[in-house]
Amino acid sequence: MQMWSRIAAMSILASAVVLGASTPAAAQGVGVGFKIGPTFADFTSDALDISHRTGWHGGIFIGGNRDGFVGWQTEFNWLRRAGDTDLGEGFHIDYLQVPILLRFNIGTNSKNGFAVYGIGGPAFEFKIGDEINGVTIDDAFEGTDVGFVVGAGMEITRLILEGRYEWGFLRVNKAFADIEEIKTRSFTILVGIRFN
Repeated sequence: MQMWSRIAAMSILASAVVLGASTPAAAQGVGVGFKIGPTFADFTSDALDISHRTGWHGGIFIGGNRDGFVGWQTEFNWLRRAGDTDLGEGFHIDYLQVPILLRFNIGTNSKNGFAVYGIGGPAFEFKIGDEINGVTIDDAFEGTDVGFVVGAGMEITRLILEGRYEWGFLRVNKAFADIEEIKTRSFTILVGIRFN
């Protein structure tokens, strides 16, 4: 299963790079930047009461067509979702997240001006680590998740402030999968900078 997860991850990464490079830079307004911030995950569960702990989200983005109204944006993020169960177990799951987002820009076309934007699209997530009470248990959580991201933000010169929400579509727990299905929902606040 891990081999297939790695193959899928490499395929998504290659597709994202091709997508980002497929349109000439002058037409697509290809930009590169970095964003980081806290993420607040909810875990849906009928059998367990899971409270969220603050996780982290950080990574680079490519694209966005800052010079135009519509563009594509690909990201490569490290994402940590964390929680506590009513049984006293604290846990976190780390993912490599690759969203492929459609972005709408409103405001000045100048990269040094002010603009607001909206984003939306699928996100592919590949588990790179997990812990329960400080112990790594590889069979506790699934290796992949697929979600949908929506969000909005603003750019002031090259500084970025963004909020986004993600719905996870797949079950993330491998343990007790026959009796319980746990899915994720996350709200994230990001600050960042565009380098070009």
